[in-house]
Amino acid sequence: MKTALIFLKIILIIILSIVIASLFGAIHNQISYSVSSEFFKNFLFGNFGVYDWEINNDRILASLVGILGSYWVGLILGIIYSTIFLFLKTENNFKNILNAILINIAFAFLGSFVGYIIGSFINLENSGVSVDFGTQYPQNYIEAAYMHNGSYYGGIVGLIAGIIYLFKKNTSK
Repeated sequence: MKTALIFLKIILIIILSIVIASLFGAIHNQISYSVSSEFFKNFLFGNFGVYDWEINNDRILASLVGILGSYWVGLILGIIYSTIFLFLKTENNFKNILNAILINIAFAFLGSFVGYIIGSFINLENSGVSVDFGTQYPQNYIEAAYMHNGSYYGGIVGLIAGIIYLFKKNTSK
C-alpha cells in the first residue's frame, strides 16, 4: 500500500509540474506578446508551425505556443523533483516538493523580467537577435526575445534554488 501511494505521488508531481509549467508558458507568452507581437508573428509562430492550425486569434496562438514551449520543461522538472521526492525523509515531503516547483516557476518569471530589463538596454547591433526586415519595433522584438531566454535561464536557477530548498528542508528535521 505504501509503495502504491508513493507511486501515485510521483505521478502527481510529474503531472503538476507539467500543468504548472504549461500555465507559466501560456501566461508568460501573453505578457511577452504584449511586449512584441512581431516576435511571435515573425519568429515563434513560424517555428511552431501555428499557421497550419487554422486558429485566427493570435493571443490564443501565443498561449498554445507557450504551452508547447514549456510543457516539456515541466516534464523534466517533474522527473527531477519526483526522483528527489524518493529520497526525502521529512513528513511534509510532498508539500515541500510543491513549494520547490513554485520556487522554480518564480525564478522563471524573475528571469523573464530580468531578460526584459536587459533587452531594453541592448541595441539591435549588439543583441544577437535576428530581426526580420520590416520589423516596425525592433527594440520591443529584442525585449521579447530576451524575456524568452531569460525565462529559461531563470528556470535553471530556479531548479537549483528548489533543490537547495528541498535539501535544507530535508536536513532541518
